[in-house]
Amino acid sequence: MMKSTEIVKDLEVEAVNAIRDLLGHVPNLEIGSVERGYQIDLRIALSRGSANYALIIETKMNGAPSVVRHAIYHLKNYVAHMGQSNYPYASQPLIPMLVSPYLSPESRATCINQNVAYLDFFGNAHLAFDGVYIDRAVADKPKTENRALRSIFNPKAAAILRAMLSELGRAWRVTDLAEKANASLGHVSNVRKALLEREWIEKQTDGVVLIQPDALLKTWRENYRRPSGHRITGYTHLHGKQLNNRLSTRAFNLYPQRPHVIYSLHSAAQWFAPFGRDGIHTFYADESGAQFLQKTLKLTPVTKGANVVLHIPNDESLFDDAIEPAPGIFCTSPIITYLDLWNGNDRDREAAEYVAKECFPWLQYLNPTGFLF
Repeated sequence: MMKSTEIVKDLEVEAVNAIRDLLGHVPNLEIGSVERGYQIDLRIALSRGSANYALIIETKMNGAPSVVRHAIYHLKNYVAHMGQSNYPYASQPLIPMLVSPYLSPESRATCINQNVAYLDFFGNAHLAFDGVYIDRAVADKPKTENRALRSIFNPKAAAILRAMLSELGRAWRVTDLAEKANASLGHVSNVRKALLEREWIEKQTDGVVLIQPDALLKTWRENYRRPSGHRITGYTHLHGKQLNNRLSTRAFNLYPQRPHVIYSLHSAAQWFAPFGRDGIHTFYADESGAQFLQKTLKLTPVTKGANVVLHIPNDESLFDDAIEPAPGIFCTSPIITYLDLWNGNDRDREAAEYVAKECFPWLQYLNPTGFLF
């Protein structure tokens, strides 16, 4: 097994090589000595004409936001201390820089906001000084990051996230969140750890509080997949009030304690954020709900012209936080409605944006560098 010191050494070697590749094509820029430091990992001398600079570098194997923030604090303290010292190169402009195998968009935005340069081995980079400006973003992610995101947004974890998004500002203890999301204590603890690492939540006296719902939801929508299961399509002659009256059978939909049939997509959004009419009626239903729906709507199979799409999901937690915008009428929660629509076609995405405007006023939009617009 490779020792940790060897891992650190390899990381530093790769960091130096990546920096050489990054700066190799900058006109008139010379890369000088490379030194390992005591309080910092690396110092790389740079010169451009008669001007001399020094890159002050911290390398981190883990580029999670919480780790990055600590590294930035250390870098800035070191640069401030050196500026007041009598070291030979203290009079040179010192450029703090973070290097990691991978830096998430949140981590990169934190670096930019703190005026710290960064570079990762996937090609994401930002460096600006004295006429040199490099800003590069790539879409690639490491497999480990994709796995981590899948674990955060899988169906069991998703129920936990929906609970937190539904009560912004609430401090959650592990036991309360497990009960609300119908999840195990162990699973809640794992999700909690991942969210803390990304700084989407923070610890407070009474529990953890979701402090970056916008970052959470924006990352979720990019990694969201509509629930797996099977579909039934057909045609019904019922429309509008006729259809809604048939479905508002409270005795059926309230026992046991949660609905069996819920509107989804545009059919759900029309009840709390109407964007436009859609000729297709869409639903989520469990097995008993599917039978009820087919019978109630007198659904007939057709090869073309279906106006009902019934999805029977494997993840039945979708029914737990369904909302009731009208007596006996149930819809997917605004969060699920938004995510489903966002991952549809252009018209669906427009509807999703309207849902966000109506239901999530806290959702902010970032440009590729991480700044708000």
